[in-house]
Amino acid sequence: MKSPNAFALLFVLIAMTAQSAGAEEPLIIDKNTGQYKDLSYDALTDEGLSWQDRTQLFGGETVDYSELTDAERTKKQNELKTLLARIEVRENQNWADPKLLQRVEAEILTWLNNQIEPVTAIQSYTGEDVQRLRNAAVGFFRAYEIFGEKKYLGAGLKCADLILGSQWPRGHWPWPGKSDRFIRIQDGYTTRPFWIMLYAYKLSGDKKYFESAIRCADVLLSIKRPGGGWGDQWAFDGGRSGNTGVYHGTSFNDGATNDPFQIMVMAYHLTNDKKYIEKLHEIGKFIFKAKMGEGDVVGWCEQYNDDAQPVRARQYEIELPYPRALTRGIGPLLVWLYLMDNDEAHMDLLRGAYAWHERVRQKELDPKLLAQWKAMARAWSPSHHTLTGNYLMEYRPGWPDAWLPDGSNWGRVLSFKMMAWNPLTVEQKEKYGNLVDHTWPPVANLAQLAQSHQPPPREYNMYVHCHSGIGNSLSEIRRALLEHKRGGRDGMLKYYSHPTKYTADQYLQARIHAAHRVLDIRNRRMAFPYTGRPGYTGMSTAKDFGFVNSKGRWYGDPNTKWGAAFQTVYPSKNTIWYQWQLVYDAKIARGQIDADAAARGGRGLESVATQTHLDSWDVLGEWGMSCYEMKNYFDVPIGKK
Repeated sequence: MKSPNAFALLFVLIAMTAQSAGAEEPLIIDKNTGQYKDLSYDALTDEGLSWQDRTQLFGGETVDYSELTDAERTKKQNELKTLLARIEVRENQNWADPKLLQRVEAEILTWLNNQIEPVTAIQSYTGEDVQRLRNAAVGFFRAYEIFGEKKYLGAGLKCADLILGSQWPRGHWPWPGKSDRFIRIQDGYTTRPFWIMLYAYKLSGDKKYFESAIRCADVLLSIKRPGGGWGDQWAFDGGRSGNTGVYHGTSFNDGATNDPFQIMVMAYHLTNDKKYIEKLHEIGKFIFKAKMGEGDVVGWCEQYNDDAQPVRARQYEIELPYPRALTRGIGPLLVWLYLMDNDEAHMDLLRGAYAWHERVRQKELDPKLLAQWKAMARAWSPSHHTLTGNYLMEYRPGWPDAWLPDGSNWGRVLSFKMMAWNPLTVEQKEKYGNLVDHTWPPVANLAQLAQSHQPPPREYNMYVHCHSGIGNSLSEIRRALLEHKRGGRDGMLKYYSHPTKYTADQYLQARIHAAHRVLDIRNRRMAFPYTGRPGYTGMSTAKDFGFVNSKGRWYGDPNTKWGAAFQTVYPSKNTIWYQWQLVYDAKIARGQIDADAAARGGRGLESVATQTHLDSWDVLGEWGMSCYEMKNYFDVPIGKK
């Protein structure tokens, strides 16, 4: 008979084996390439990642707080008391950071006060003042919510009044240089003011702002295309604007369809009128119909006619599948549709598109190919590029401009032709004709030119080659797939949802987490007021509220236009948001922002962060969605009578 100890040891070994089998393997970076070896759906996990790596891959977090037992509550209360005492020590002792919070808050308030006069002196919503007024309205409104000073509300409302005053009777906003006959849908010309009107209504209660927002929703609804989406622009009485872009069709470029989709959902929640959402499901059918690709290739072009046939617009937007159509348009739409209708077909399609993208990335991890790209980057990168830490403009594997529908080649699109990265075959030239550039040299030949110190063909520097990689992020899509993998639709809804008011237990835990952030040494260093020192980029150095826009690309890869949270290279403006966050967290930790104001609802359809996510505790957060706070914005009966 075996001893009890032997049985115990056997049980432990079995348990350890089972646990090991169920555990997720961490993502691995290849030492030779500096790239993740595998980012496929099956491999996705955030286990073992640093917060920097996690937020670069998946964007921000949603922190959920549960109710506490009496014992847990007492323990948490003691923890908060200790944390607050530690904050006071750092604030009041010379060895630490005396009056850091006070100094940072004073710098913010002084700057805000100095902005009131010049901003409210603006006379019209035109030219450079368009963006200036939008940002100022948001900045002043958020300042009012945090600091409680009515003068900030007043300044924000003056901005909102100028924006409201320029709205055309139909409900859209001016397209510079065009009459009221034309509406530009993409790039936020009409959609961005919608959210500012709602913000003004939320804080003032004045119905004129609500009515303005609804007029905007109604005009967008009136020009919705039969396929379920929106074009780039529209002419109400016929004619052409003189600008490229789709009229009679659906565009997935620069928010043309996604922005109105968000507005339709919000208008439904605001009014409970089903006219805004009764046909929203049609865009899902259109996406399936418009899918391009043979075999494993799953992709979409950027513009289509009403029959879901690809059409071209600008010289770099032709009838080929583009990665950016996935990141900027299709991907978010599939996520939103799935969270509303629970149709797994949406997630299956998203997984397929992501799988093809990852397959291309894997192919481009060839060390020989990476060396060729590096040679080109060293030789052909301009010195004036300051958008990212990727100062050499190195190509990111997996990010060509477009693919051929059969997946046999890919590359950059300019002059209405794709310049292939790989050698063009006779078959490819015959099959795709004028869609491909028959004379452009492949990457191997380009690298030889670079290594021999010759200029690039057609004077195309490295920005031409890495444009798509710098200008796009898969964080939003990757996060959706991660949450779906871990918890299905319920897991995704949990990530996208958040309370509109904390319970007492939730508020206690939120205060503790805020206190930890206040004490985090990196947060304190990033927010430190080095006023007057060369290169300082804190609040007092800001020309205007332009820093508001950087929250749209806060997380993500810092070698792209995203990852603002990690960019510390001059002239980064990110110190400002670290300062706002530090002061905001201190107010929550100290109980100066109550349980209602600290919880602002779910992230919803995210009108602020683009292609990534902000944290649920972010100081600016999804201010558009929070104009009408809801825990779950996806409780929408689309496709139902």
